[in-house]
Amino acid sequence: MPQILVRQLASEAHRALKARARQQNCSAESLAREILESSLVPESRTGLGSRIAALWDGADLSDLDLVRDRTPYEPMDLK
Repeated sequence: MPQILVRQLASEAHRALKARARQQNCSAESLAREILESSLVPESRTGLGSRIAALWDGADLSDLDLVRDRTPYEPMDLK
């Protein structure tokens, strides 16, 4: 995994990080990693199903008649 070194961090920020880490019973490094990730990486990544649903959001599908194919699945014989 990539690593970074933060130079010239204000003493007040360093003390606050260590104090919060103590309160949460974790290391300052893991807390700093959590803070960075939560602020930089989107919390909710939109899944494929949600993106497909968004494409059809608002479409008038009331006259659409869908029939499910209930034919049992038979695996292919690869012998």
